[in-house]
Amino acid sequence: MSNNILLIGSQGFLGSHVKNQLEFNDHIFKEIKSKKQLDIRNLDELEEFVSQNKFNSIINCSAFVGGIAFGYKYQADLLQINSLMAVNIYEVAKKYKIEKIINPISNCVYPGHLELYEEKDFWNGPPHESVFNYGLSKRLMVGLGESFYHQYGITTSNVIMSNMYGPNDHFEEERSHALGAIIKKVSDAKKSNSKNIEIWGTGKPVREWLYVEDGAKALVNSLNLDEGSYLFNVGINKGSSINEISDMISHAFGWDGNFVYDSSKPDGVMKKTVNGEYGKRLLDWTPEVKLNDGIKKTVDWYIKNYE
Repeated sequence: MSNNILLIGSQGFLGSHVKNQLEFNDHIFKEIKSKKQLDIRNLDELEEFVSQNKFNSIINCSAFVGGIAFGYKYQADLLQINSLMAVNIYEVAKKYKIEKIINPISNCVYPGHLELYEEKDFWNGPPHESVFNYGLSKRLMVGLGESFYHQYGITTSNVIMSNMYGPNDHFEEERSHALGAIIKKVSDAKKSNSKNIEIWGTGKPVREWLYVEDGAKALVNSLNLDEGSYLFNVGINKGSSINEISDMISHAFGWDGNFVYDSSKPDGVMKKTVNGEYGKRLLDWTPEVKLNDGIKKTVDWYIKNYE
């Protein structure tokens, strides 16, 4: 059992599920819930908080992030805010002798031309233009983890995950991934008795999806790794098209309308799946929740909390 963990971003989508896992496993931790409680972009505020507690690990779930439209609109903010948060976290870890940092990393950090994400290809090209600045900020985090291990002996696990979904997700269009946005659209259509839903793009892009509880388990399991600098994927190398997830979602809601695809809108990368073999060996664990079951759980949660 790890004692005294700092969980940053515990009110966020992923962070709230990490908090549940930490409690479930009886870990001792303190939380920075959100920027309202403490803005980690402010190094003085962060230092004051860390100096009053003797943390030996940080799980960093802070992120400024959104969907494709958000990525084009806030290019500078995505790069600056995420980079600043990362730099400050490593600064306090160095100053207050924190031994271990665990960072969830979105799989959009991988080179944009790839369809299958494997760790050996991580640096072989730039991230896709639709996520370039966010991807760059997360690559900085990977570089910080590696360099701070070699110079200061701070262990980092950079855990690269498939697109996450589940309870507490963002469902508003600008901030959500496709799956969350489609859940909201189907719910709204069902309420208004609408028979058609418009979807951006062709419906053909294939994405791999990770139920958020599995993502949280991967991060908490990473606390058990020996010292070192780690970069590994969590995934199953199986994707589903936007068409397929749309059908699963409409089925979960019992909605029998039509999806109308607007092919004038961008698709983003056409295929993204993740080879999780190395991560599976490291953690001796693999994601447990099947997509159909995860979508059903998410839709049930959405109905209970939003409708």
